[in-house]
Formats: sequence, structure tokens, C-alpha cells
Amino acid sequence: MMQILDGDGDGSSNNRDMYNGRQIYDFEIDIGGVPNNVTNDALRHNTRTLTTFLQTRASQSTLHFGNQTFHFYPGVYARNIVDFRMYVNGTLSFHRPKVIEAVSSSSVEEKGAIVMDAKDTREVNRPWPCIFIEHSKDLLFSSPDPALADDDKNVDERPIDREYGRKPRGIISGHGSEYWGIPVVGYVQLMEFRPDLLVLQRSSNVVIEYLIFKDAPRWTLNLDVDGLVVRYTSVVARRTEKDGHSGLDMTAFNSDGIDLYGKDVYIHDVDIWNQDDCIAVKDTASNMLFERVHASGVGLTIGSIGKTSVSNITFRDSLLYRSFKGIYMKFRTEDGPGLIENVLYENITIFEPVQWGLWIGPAQQVDNDRPASYPCGTQLCSICWPKVPFTTCKGSNVSRYRNITLRDIHIINPLGSPGVIIGSDLAPIEDIVFDNVVVSKDGETEAQRYKNMDRLELFPGLAQPIEDQYVNYVMLSLYVIVLAFFAVPAVVLITLGFIRCIDSRKSRKNQFQMLFFFVGSIMAVLAMGHYLVNINTTNGTYDENNYFACMGVMKGVATGNTW
Repeated sequence: MMQILDGDGDGSSNNRDMYNGRQIYDFEIDIGGVPNNVTNDALRHNTRTLTTFLQTRASQSTLHFGNQTFHFYPGVYARNIVDFRMYVNGTLSFHRPKVIEAVSSSSVEEKGAIVMDAKDTREVNRPWPCIFIEHSKDLLFSSPDPALADDDKNVDERPIDREYGRKPRGIISGHGSEYWGIPVVGYVQLMEFRPDLLVLQRSSNVVIEYLIFKDAPRWTLNLDVDGLVVRYTSVVARRTEKDGHSGLDMTAFNSDGIDLYGKDVYIHDVDIWNQDDCIAVKDTASNMLFERVHASGVGLTIGSIGKTSVSNITFRDSLLYRSFKGIYMKFRTEDGPGLIENVLYENITIFEPVQWGLWIGPAQQVDNDRPASYPCGTQLCSICWPKVPFTTCKGSNVSRYRNITLRDIHIINPLGSPGVIIGSDLAPIEDIVFDNVVVSKDGETEAQRYKNMDRLELFPGLAQPIEDQYVNYVMLSLYVIVLAFFAVPAVVLITLGFIRCIDSRKSRKNQFQMLFFFVGSIMAVLAMGHYLVNINTTNGTYDENNYFACMGVMKGVATGNTW
């Protein structure tokens, strides 16, 4: 290392050193960050300090966070950074502010950045992400100490690290439970107005490695990057320690793992445990490779796709463990033609999928414009289908799948249906190949192997403790889960009857009978709510009579031992 002369040229230290031509800053010592302090003043100070640094000094520098916890509010923002590295040895912890601010041109200007056109970012009118960087290139986010790891020649040439989960890694936490709140009640309060954890937009040449991203309020990694590598990284968002996805866990709605736009993406050796899409390839994506991924959530997903094209996507050598869905491909709209083509899923094991092992067709989801008023309604496929009567699911009439190959796919002990493939006569699924797509029941050697395996070997991110104060209020969540659908009318009628009984001055015996009936009804509702909240959705058995669907397919081929 060499000393850098200060502005006066007298050689005195200004706490900056040079390594490989890059200035190194310590967030606490050099930038003035405040560690281990959760006061409002400290959070505001750290957020403002990190934003100012990124906007003014990040290019051609390295920022080091020591082995402490630094607390922030969402809204760290910068653009036009070139050649920057950030190492997190401790924890960056983002908390919910009293007022959740939306991204706008004026709010960006207030942060001291260049005023942006309202059309310049897809984050406009959404909450400020915890960290939001755009129009930048040559970025590295990692954990190792820069004095040991900041070696340019090794960044892209290191051997595959099979033991990454055993190494100390930095943590970036979004404290999602502060937004998820009381199960269901919290979602009704905020809906989708929750911040993403890390957003990189219109950027290039980015590496993310050796980090743990924990409890994002909404999406974890929202990456629009050309030339991206994500490796040796864990993503975790959960509310309980159950070995699967309970109804309570799933109330961390829309907690996507890694959402990807852009092109030339390579993601490998990562583990993801969340409550929505584990990896989601989004609109206009192309040339992406995913391998050696361990995932549990709503699947390895392409979609949902709108009026754009997605091509040349490969998932291989990966495991889906007790995931809600497995392989998932979806179009979301009928507003215009979309295209998903040249897709390969190869050597994928799907162990005990809860709902669907395979899904190729329309997005099974709630329409964003009416999620609360009618959750089972949608343009294409109801999230309630086929369990709720009169709900429908139909293939898109304008968007197409083309040249889709599933090779060496093993679905072990599906708890629901092994798969659904839905196209339409107007836009059939073309040239789909199932090569050795096998479904097997419980009791086989491989199934027992996964059941007996240590989850932390598969998902090192699960070693992170659960920090969700609201899971202790499960009895309160029943007022949304149960009361909204069943109990409110009954309680209202009972209450009116009780009031009428009092008003009519009937016998004290009748009054006590009505009061007993009223209290008993409340207790029954509480018991039902307790039962629903504690259901583990992975407890079930395979039923060969469960729903299968295959329609709207043209030039489909099944080979090998395909079921």
C-alpha cells in the first residue's frame, strides 16, 4: 500500500490508501458512518452519508464496511458510477421509515442527484428501494476484506467454491417483517407499496458474490444488468422455521428472490428460500445461464412476460426443494403479443412440490388492479383455479412459447399435480420437448436422501435467525383470514340478535344464552384461525386423481421415460 498526499501535499494521512490504483474508504472511519445505533438520527445520517459517498466518490474506489451493524432507511441512491467495489464484512440493516416515500423526479433531485426524466426508471411511483443504483458499470459487491481479495486478476478466474456457505459472509437485511406486519393485515395495509432490497438498473458488468440478502420487504435483487454474475450468495425470506412454506410464511407476499432483465447473465452456486418466484427472468431478457441453484419458493421462473420477447434461457443442474411451484413459465397479459423461445431446463430435481411440479402457460396470479376486491379474478388464470368453483384458467391467445426443452427432469413425490401445460388454439405452444421427464412417488432412495439431508447443507442462508416480531400475533391474523370471509356476517347477526334480546327485555336466561352463543362463536373463530395459520402446506400425499391439464400444444414430443 502507498500513502496518498492530502490536499496540502504535506504527506499527512487523510485515512485513504491506494490498492491496485483504487482508493479504499472505510465507512465508519473515513466516511463518518455510525455503527450499532438504531436511533432515527443515526439511520438518517447513515442513509445520507452513504448516498453522498456513492454520488461523489464511488467511482474508481472501494468502500469497506467493518464487522459491525450499520442501520439505514431505504433511499440510498446513486447513478453514473464507474469501477466501484463494496465489501460488507458486517451487516447493512434497512428499517421501515414512518413515511414510505415514492421515487419521483423531485425526490431524486432532493438527494443531490441529476434530475431524471419520469420515464427514465421503472421505479418511478414505487417506494425508494433500500439501495438503488442506475446507469453504472464495472461494479463488485462482496464480503472479503479488500486488502486480501481486491485482486483484479482473480475476480473472474477463481475456482468454483463448493464450500461458500461455510465462510463468513456479509449480510444486507431489509427487515421485511416491518412491512409484512401482522399476517395478511400487513399486506392489506401496504399492498405492493414496499421497497425492493437492491435495485441495479440500466447498468453493466456487475458481480455480486459472498453475500446474504435477508428479508427483503418486496423483491430482493431487482437487476437490469448487461453482463451480470451472481455467485456464492444466499437469499432468504421467511416467517417460520417450518421445513416448507406454511400459510404463515406465504404472507410474505411477493418476496421474489432474483428478478432479472438485461442480457448475458450467469448465476451459479446460490441458494434461495423465499415465498415467491425464486429466480424470475423478466421482459426483454436474453442469454442467461443458471446452474447449481438450490431453491425453494415459487420456482425457477420465466415471467411473467408481457408484450416482449425472452430468448436463450438455460436452467441446469439444480434442485427445487419443497417448493410451492417447480418449473414455472408464464405470460401475464392479453394486451399484446409476447414470445418465450429457446429455453432449456436440464437436470433439475423437484422434490415434493406443493402445488405444481411444472407449469407452462398463463400466469396464475391476482390482477394488480383488484387484488383485494376480488382475489380470484384475473385476465387469464385465477390463482384460485382449480380449487374454487367457477374459476377459470385459459391459455393466451396472443403470446407464444416456441422451442422449449425439458431434459432429465425428476419430480419426486409431488403433493399436488405433477404439471400443467396450457396454450390455446390461436397461440399454441410450438416445438416443446419432454426428454426423460420422470415423476416418482415417495419411498425411493432419492426421496429418502433429501428427507434425511441437513437443510443447512442445501440452504446455508437458513442459518440466519428469524427476526419477525409479528409471528407472535398469529391469533390476530385470523381476523383477516377467517373473519373477512366467514365470521363477520355471523358475528354481526349474533350481535344484532343479542341487542334485540336486550331491547325486548326478554328473560335473563335468554340473555345469558345469547351471550354464551356469542362468546362461543368467537372462540370457534379463534380456533379456526389458529388451525389455518398453522397449516404446513407441505404436509400432504400425492393423489393421482389431482388435476392435470395439457392443451394448446403443437408439435410436442415426449421421449425417454417421460411420464
